[in-house]
Amino acid sequence: MLPWRRRTLLAGAALLATLWVTSDSIDIPIDPTLLENVEQPPAITKQSPTDHYVDPLEDILVKCEAKGTPAPSYRWTKNDKSFDPRAEVGVVTAAGSGSFTFVKNSTGHAKRHEGDYQCLVSNKLGTAVSDKIKLRIASTPKWPKEVLDPMEVDEGNSVVLPCKPPQGVPPPKILWMTSTLDHIGQDKRVSQGLSGDLYFSNVKPVDSRDDYICYAQFVASRTIISKEPIKLKVRSPISFVAVETLDDAQSSSVNETQLAVAGGLRNRLPSLLTPHGKTTRMHSLKGSTLVMECIAEGLPTPDVRWERVSGHMPRGRFSTGNHNKTLRLHPVEVEDSGQYKCIASNNMGSAHHSFVVTVDAAPYWTARPEDRIVAPGDDAVLHCVAGGKPPPETHWLLNGKPLNEAPAEPHRTVKGDRIVLKKLVIGQSAVYQCVASNVFGTIIANALVSVLAVPPKFITKDKEEYVVVEKQPVLLDCKVFGSPKPAIRWSKDGQVNTLQDKKFKEFENGSLYIHEAKKADQGLYMCEATNDLDTGTINAKLRVREATHIEPFERLRVRKDGTVELECRVTHDPDLELNIYWEKDGMELSGTNWFMTDKNTLTINNVSEVDQGIYICVAHTFLDLARAEAELTVIDKPDPPYNLKLSHHEERGIRLSWTPGNHYNSPISEYVVEYEEDRYKPGDWQHLANIKGSDTSAELMLRPYVNYQFQVIAYNEVGPSRASLSSQRYSTPPAVPDIAPVGVTGEGSEPDNMVIAWEPLKHLDRNGPNLRYKVNWRRKGTGEPWEEAILGADASRLLVNDTATFVPYEVKVQAINDLGEGPEPMAIVGHSGEDFPKSAPKNVKFVVVNSTVLKLTWDPIPVHDVRGHLKGYKVFYRKLRGLQERRRRHVEWRVLVFPGDRSHAVVPGLEPFSLYELEVKAFNGKGDGPASHALRVEMPEGVPGQVTNLRVPEKDFDSITLTWDPPAHPNGILTGYTVQYQNINNTQNLGTLHRVELFANVSELRVEYLDSYTKYKFYIAAFTSVGTGKILTEEAVTILEIPPAAPVLLSMNTTRGDTYANISWVPGVGQSASEYLIQFRDKHGPGGWRNHSVVSSSRNHLLLDGLSPGSQYQIRVVAFNEHGHTISSEDVIETTGRGYRRGPLDVATQAWFIALMCAVVLLIMILLIICFIKRNKGGKYSVKDKEDARVDPEAKPIKEETFGEYSDNDEKPLAGSQPSLDGEVKRGESEDSLAEYGEGVEGQFNEDGSFIGQYGGSKEKVTGSEATSPVTDGTTVA
Repeated sequence: MLPWRRRTLLAGAALLATLWVTSDSIDIPIDPTLLENVEQPPAITKQSPTDHYVDPLEDILVKCEAKGTPAPSYRWTKNDKSFDPRAEVGVVTAAGSGSFTFVKNSTGHAKRHEGDYQCLVSNKLGTAVSDKIKLRIASTPKWPKEVLDPMEVDEGNSVVLPCKPPQGVPPPKILWMTSTLDHIGQDKRVSQGLSGDLYFSNVKPVDSRDDYICYAQFVASRTIISKEPIKLKVRSPISFVAVETLDDAQSSSVNETQLAVAGGLRNRLPSLLTPHGKTTRMHSLKGSTLVMECIAEGLPTPDVRWERVSGHMPRGRFSTGNHNKTLRLHPVEVEDSGQYKCIASNNMGSAHHSFVVTVDAAPYWTARPEDRIVAPGDDAVLHCVAGGKPPPETHWLLNGKPLNEAPAEPHRTVKGDRIVLKKLVIGQSAVYQCVASNVFGTIIANALVSVLAVPPKFITKDKEEYVVVEKQPVLLDCKVFGSPKPAIRWSKDGQVNTLQDKKFKEFENGSLYIHEAKKADQGLYMCEATNDLDTGTINAKLRVREATHIEPFERLRVRKDGTVELECRVTHDPDLELNIYWEKDGMELSGTNWFMTDKNTLTINNVSEVDQGIYICVAHTFLDLARAEAELTVIDKPDPPYNLKLSHHEERGIRLSWTPGNHYNSPISEYVVEYEEDRYKPGDWQHLANIKGSDTSAELMLRPYVNYQFQVIAYNEVGPSRASLSSQRYSTPPAVPDIAPVGVTGEGSEPDNMVIAWEPLKHLDRNGPNLRYKVNWRRKGTGEPWEEAILGADASRLLVNDTATFVPYEVKVQAINDLGEGPEPMAIVGHSGEDFPKSAPKNVKFVVVNSTVLKLTWDPIPVHDVRGHLKGYKVFYRKLRGLQERRRRHVEWRVLVFPGDRSHAVVPGLEPFSLYELEVKAFNGKGDGPASHALRVEMPEGVPGQVTNLRVPEKDFDSITLTWDPPAHPNGILTGYTVQYQNINNTQNLGTLHRVELFANVSELRVEYLDSYTKYKFYIAAFTSVGTGKILTEEAVTILEIPPAAPVLLSMNTTRGDTYANISWVPGVGQSASEYLIQFRDKHGPGGWRNHSVVSSSRNHLLLDGLSPGSQYQIRVVAFNEHGHTISSEDVIETTGRGYRRGPLDVATQAWFIALMCAVVLLIMILLIICFIKRNKGGKYSVKDKEDARVDPEAKPIKEETFGEYSDNDEKPLAGSQPSLDGEVKRGESEDSLAEYGEGVEGQFNEDGSFIGQYGGSKEKVTGSEATSPVTDGTTVA
């Protein structure tokens, strides 16, 4: 909760209607503390109701409360005579209040307190008068004793059970109940009237009972009294009523329908039980409630309706009740006067009754005088107009006394219904009363006239904060009281002119209205109030937040049993807390098995029809609310059609109709009609027809000799329905075949036969029993008679033997059945079998188009040698060898096929500078003929293929070396290579393109005088005498003469054991290394760094082994390249297991230590004794002993550690390093571990590994003759 107050405004027109108010006086302030110590005339704030009913057994409170400054005094009148409550016995009053209480008593004398009371409230500025309070003591009369005879009524007749309760003040409420206090059930047949009587329109046997009791409830006295029980007995009807028993007069007035007898009861016309007669006159007053009643009897029970004879019913102010037996008008208006009619009717006829209503009006205000609070020197007008029927008389009182009895004042003028007060001054405050009277009552209204001089006093709190969302209105309050009425002026951020826009509006009450606030409207607003006495200001802060907005949903169509997700995409002010919930059918959804919601997504699983509807996402902050609707439609496959019917039976057709099933919100797009026949494929449903989704019947075309039954499948966008239940079967009569077999061919499988083939008729095309095929054939053009064969229904081919090779035949196949022959087929032309072509193409020649393409020509073979259908020619070719090769290759023939009768061909894709062999063959349906004479063709030289295996084996500071291999396909004799290169560091401006031409025997080029650390692109192509081949490219970058970037140890990835640790590192950012050296040393030992292994730059981890358990070691990684080396930061590892240094140990208490110390002391004592003895000998000593004591320095063993894995060259130094003078570790010096990594390292590192002399000295040129510079082997370095 924020610590300041926030207000929002979310309405529009209603707000404007309430604020657009003008006044010719000063508004009375809501906060009474603002008018403390300001004199005001009295004003009555509370009083008892004008009709005041009280219980005589309770205390009787008569209220009169008022306000005013100074505090007002109270006077009472009773029945227009002075009444002093304090002087009455049994009356309690309260100081500062005009209310009093008659203390309850049980003597029954409360009746003496009845009367008309009026309260008069006064202070020195005037007197206010209350309405008259009519105090009435509620009475509780007793029901007079009475003897009630039982009531007997024939079934079907009407009866009225009287109540006639005693009268009370106010009148009692009537209830009919049984002796067990069960309410008597009421309906249109049995009902209670306004008089309290219980009416039966017609009685039934169930109405018989002994305890109909009328209860009278006196609400004011909280008492219920009851009448003596009434016994009602219903007699059974006569079973038959004969018309003959009626006399002539009765017969003439009653027709046969009216005398209808049903179960022994005779129906009868309605008649009114109440009211009596034809017309009732009623009188009412404006504003009261008028109830008209009509209760009718008859058989069957009549229905009652109401109508207004003199016009329409008063709209919105009338209602019916008691089963339409009462018409209620409330509130009654003068225009409701007129004639109303009730009509009671049944099937026998109707009866009616008229009500003539007259409406008068007690006095009421049409212009009530209003209080006026004015500043000194202002004017005031009191206006008083009252209405009534008859019109009331009005007069004025001043402070409770007739105005005409008051002294005349020059500032006061009475003009009819107005009092005009001019230039009021302090001391002229008063209370005026307007009194209006006619025969129906009197009303009185107080109008306070207060003359005040008050500087501006703000009712609205200072520094209010208002928060509103964009595009919503906001109202900044500035409620202020002052006299004279203060002038209000608003400003924003100290500027008045910023509020000139039409969106800003200042109201008469001081409020500032902003229409559709924007972010730019945020800021500090100041309200300034000024009158003649003073000026005051308050501030208000306005914050405009972003409005909550929901992206509209698309209409969703989801398959049944599927899952749908509704995502509520909301944008809102980030400073406001957003709440989202979902509604469906006006109810908020909660998480269930079907609805699973997170903050803004609603998921519905297993969607069904009940999930269909409108879903609403509601997103709200404490300032605004947004709603978005998503319509969800659940779709599913349709239900199957049903009620299949067959009609319009014909030989080859029938009409099928059906009733569509439920389409589940996805309209039927198509129906598929399927059929099943039981002769050829029983149980197999096959497609028959597709029908539009809007149709529900179809004319089906059928085949002869089929026993059909049908089913229908409906399709919509979801898919097909289940198949409908099948229809009844329908058999079509047989007929001759309608069609001849199709696909008839005549082709020979051998040179001396012909196979006649056709496609057999489908089962439904047989049209009748015993289908057969009649096959006819004869040699074409000979006029020979047709040969004939009859084959069965399953036959599809006929073999004709002993034919000549490849001769034409006429062939036809006809379908026949037991009812006759089908249509006569057209004869087709077939041929007997083919044989291989007899001869080869002759006169084959060639033309060389270019180095890879040949054109061949030949003479086609004669037609009689084709011996079949000529399919075309085939060119066979193969490469024997390249012209630079001596040995012939064994290469398979390749074939190009050229369809049709032709005499030329183009052979592409040959290899230049090669020897080819070619042959040509004709072929037909049988196969290839003999080959032509072979041709040998030498293809000319061409441009070479692309150079292969271009690479950059070496890169230096200012040079790059290229190597390559010759083209795999030189396509001739290579004459050389062209190499081009250029700087491509700047892709916008490429460097100058340089060109170098080389001989064919060159396969390596060193390009010098390049820029360092620069990217170059190289282009190389081989060429022959014909031209240059395809270019191959490569890119390379020259390097900088800087050492590699220092590697970084990864201590988090170190795994340890008792004698090993896994070490990992990552290369530094910058120049790359060519190899790494891993070094370690005992953290607590005296030794220096020791080398472990050298690894290539492709590795970034190492197993550091040979360690001691439970020991700590420092590790580091040294990176090398040809320009120098760098060292990583150090890290500490600790092996597992128990070591001799693990944990604190008190050595002084160990036995071995004490023994050692004792031995040392003893040895020192012995040495001292020996020295003392020798000294006493005069200082003589043996030179030989001294010489023998010397140690030969060459005899001292030198530890020579090797690199293990590093096997490139034991004597190979780091590139650019200074060679050691002797390669040995000098006696008396520590063995620096880097000194053991090749020669020349000792002079560059001190003990802690820092690099010394890295920038000292000058760079020397290294030549290929120097054994210490292996990087120059085989190359020249500039």
